[in-house]
Amino acid sequence: EDEEKEQLAKELAKDWSAVFERSINTLFLTEMVRGLMLTLKYFFERKVTINYPFEKGPLSPRFRGEHALRRYDTGEERCIACKLCEAICPAQAITIEAEEREDGSRRTT
Repeated sequence: EDEEKEQLAKELAKDWSAVFERSINTLFLTEMVRGLMLTLKYFFERKVTINYPFEKGPLSPRFRGEHALRRYDTGEERCIACKLCEAICPAQAITIEAEEREDGSRRTT
């Protein structure tokens, strides 16, 4: 019986400490204050958003330019149908159809 009473007393003490902790948190709004402090912290930090069309972000040193299908002054495509861009495309969105010309060179069709 004494052990049971002791155990009940310990459980009751745990319950009361949990109730006390919850009431202190509710009374002083500690979660609310923590959230507001976090908001204030990020409010005064440097902005990371850029207005894209008007502001450009930093370019990587490895950047080599945009992909574009170039043409000669005559209007003929400069592509020699090596199919490297087809092989490297991660989305497999590029397909190249090529055929040999009369002069032996390969060009896209």
